Amino acid sequence: MDMEHAALLIIDMQNDFIHRDGFVRKSSRGIGLDNHSLERLTTPIPCIKQLAQTFRASGRDVINIYTAWQPDYSDVALPLRKLGAKAKEHGALVVGSWGAQIIDELTPEKGDLMLMKKAYGAFFQTGLDRLLRNRRITTLLFTGVATNYCVETTAREAVAYGYDIVVISDGCATFDPAGHDATLKVIRMGFGEVMSADEVMKILR
Repeated sequence: MDMEHAALLIIDMQNDFIHRDGFVRKSSRGIGLDNHSLERLTTPIPCIKQLAQTFRASGRDVINIYTAWQPDYSDVALPLRKLGAKAKEHGALVVGSWGAQIIDELTPEKGDLMLMKKAYGAFFQTGLDRLLRNRRITTLLFTGVATNYCVETTAREAVAYGYDIVVISDGCATFDPAGHDATLKVIRMGFGEVMSADEVMKILR
């Protein structure tokens, strides 16, 4: 695994997913989530912040990947069932909106890269592969939410495109511990590496 040509991916750490005034928290009952489940989504923030600072200091890329759609949701590329109906009702994750912005704790810095996606996976109909190859990146380290949705889907896509992957165990979160652990087990067994933030920072330093 070539850590000299590695990039940190931060996936969907957006107001509508994470912030207490965001769409997911306001709609939690309607989409079957409780407050305890939602609190889990905030747990990776300190780890992600540390990792991002370490990557920047070492001259490696930090890529913020976020979900955003047109106001009429005509460009959505994932199943819109229970969650989607509520998203439309609240005008969630619309391009240019506060809800679609990265949370303040992880505000992108000068030199960070941004990539908008429409689906669970960040490679689907985006320029991510071209961006990575143009920057000679071969190894991707994954953080963000939700572990067993957008993080896992993007990680699986990355392997199909030929990248080495590392999922940061404490840099990701989802609504339930079982889903988080299941993803880490699958990645470790058949797709790539699973490491803690501390393990990665020791390597980078």
